[in-house]
Amino acid sequence: MKNSVYILGAGLAVLIIMLIAVPGGGRPSDFSLFLGRFHPLVVHLPIGILLVAALFEALSRWTPMRDRIETATRILLYAGAWSALLAVALGLYLAQGGGYDSRTLAWHKRLGILVALSSSLCYVYKAWPELLQQRVIKTREHAVYATAVGVLILAVAFTGHLGGQLTHGAGYLSRYLPDGLRQLAGLQKKADLGKLQLENPAETTTYAAIIQPVLTTKCTSCHSERRARGGLRLDAPEHIMEGGDEGPPIVPGRAHESELIHRIWLPLVADDHMPPEGSAQLSVAEAELLRWWIDAGASFEEFLPDAEMTPVVQTILSGLGLGEIRTGIFALSVSPPDSQDVAALAQQGIAATLLAEDEPYLQVRCTNPQSCAHSDELEATLRRLAPNIAWLDLGRSTADDAFLETIGALPHLTRLHLQQTQVTDTGLEHLQSLEYLEYLNLYGTAVSDTGLAHLHNLSALRSLYLWQTNVTEAGVADLQAAVPDLYINTGLSLEPVIADSLAE
Repeated sequence: MKNSVYILGAGLAVLIIMLIAVPGGGRPSDFSLFLGRFHPLVVHLPIGILLVAALFEALSRWTPMRDRIETATRILLYAGAWSALLAVALGLYLAQGGGYDSRTLAWHKRLGILVALSSSLCYVYKAWPELLQQRVIKTREHAVYATAVGVLILAVAFTGHLGGQLTHGAGYLSRYLPDGLRQLAGLQKKADLGKLQLENPAETTTYAAIIQPVLTTKCTSCHSERRARGGLRLDAPEHIMEGGDEGPPIVPGRAHESELIHRIWLPLVADDHMPPEGSAQLSVAEAELLRWWIDAGASFEEFLPDAEMTPVVQTILSGLGLGEIRTGIFALSVSPPDSQDVAALAQQGIAATLLAEDEPYLQVRCTNPQSCAHSDELEATLRRLAPNIAWLDLGRSTADDAFLETIGALPHLTRLHLQQTQVTDTGLEHLQSLEYLEYLNLYGTAVSDTGLAHLHNLSALRSLYLWQTNVTEAGVADLQAAVPDLYINTGLSLEPVIADSLAE
């Protein structure tokens, strides 16, 4: 029995040397990869053998055939320890091929080593109990052995689980778990698996929503801070553009010249194909998304609503659960308007109707000039409906600067008609908080350059009408510089007629 312990100790020593000598990066040899391919074959042996050994150990406590079961347990522990050592050794070679999640791989490796060590310790206790009793633990050896068996069972279970994740991807074990149990475990419903989960697509970049997840799941196991094969990292925009030993992996606007796309579409058996053979491969849809993104300029800042999507890309994103990308106020979650408040507006001579079916937003319009006169009752009703008012037409009414203070409290207002009203520069100061305001009509009012200065921070403003106002070209120019995308209409201007000298 002692000889078998010595031999097992030699095996552990060889494993320690391999942990030091087998490189974790660089280009592995074909022979190393060939040996690594036997890991999936061997790794199932210690799982089955050691679990049966643990079962026999439990049975030996309640059976008259304890001596025979003890012998069988000792044999199983010896075979299990050696198969665990062999599985770890071959796993080190397999890991050289790359293509695995580095964090999961690291824990799988550590737990695999723990299985080898704990199974060896259990065997030593069975084969040479005097060694542990005299030189290591002396007392409580049974408690130590029971602990080692418990650690062994847990290590085998978790090592196998992580191995399944490395081979089949995260969520493999729970893929077909019923929705009721998934809810208890805090997991997504089965129908939502693989779907894009974006809090606000309108404020999410194309890279963060679509491209980064592909690179993270299929590429960064070999190209990240933990492991940068070929000097290339694909875990952050700055590293992607910096490139690796062979230069940048992408050429913005030219997917067909980009090394990343070239390697993805190489045959699986090609040496330069990425991800490496045996790793999780990109789907055709994922490869198409990468190609489209690079051809579109490979922007890291462009938001989803601004991306020009081809019909193929739209189909792919629709399948991922990303349908129409709602922007502005339509990307917000707002409760429907209170019908009693809408009726109250109607009683005051103000029409309020929904912008569209199944939308919570209202367009509000004065039916006659007198109906929009500022009053406490009207102000209270508008404030209760404040989240729902998107369009407000006060044109040709008696609305004044006092009314604009109420309007400034409508957070989702996008269109505002104030033409031919009594508003002045002072009232426009109340509009500075309207972050979604896109349209403003001030035709026929007394506003001047002083009032325009209050509009400089309205970055969403796209249309402004200033006919027959007191603004100057200098004031308009200042506003245009502050909001470059703003269309400003100051009315029709006629060039002076130059007399035709030939008519004389």
